Amino acid sequence: MIKFPAFTVTVTREAGVWTAAVVDDLDGVTGAFKEFGDVDAGMRKIVANLTGLPSERFYLRWRYEFDDADATDLVRQYQEADRIAEEVARWREGVRARLIATLNGQLPQRAIADLVGLSHQRVNQIARGAVPEAAEVVRPGRWVPS
Repeated sequence: MIKFPAFTVTVTREAGVWTAAVVDDLDGVTGAFKEFGDVDAGMRKIVANLTGLPSERFYLRWRYEFDDADATDLVRQYQEADRIAEEVARWREGVRARLIATLNGQLPQRAIADLVGLSHQRVNQIARGAVPEAAEVVRPGRWVPS
């Protein structure tokens, strides 16, 4: 098994920007970002440039500190909840599209709209679109009850 180096990055919010600093091995390496969504990719690019390693050949361990309090666990929980919510939303959209396609022609579109909680215009748009294959409409992760 190949071992990749890992670097710990502490993220804070200072002077209206997200500041990320490597706190081990590359101590003193920092980046400042306007948007939180840019921190991961930006720090991966900075570390890759400094180490000469491609970003898939090292790990970043994230730590989040605000007002000198460790918020890492809560940030990670939120990120996981957000990932799960995205999976559920994709699952719902796929199942809804298949349901609309299946019922279209069997029920009036206004009745289908009532069933799925959309306007009849939106049901008509979905009914005219591509229907996902059953294999594409898969229940997400372990947490979904059967």
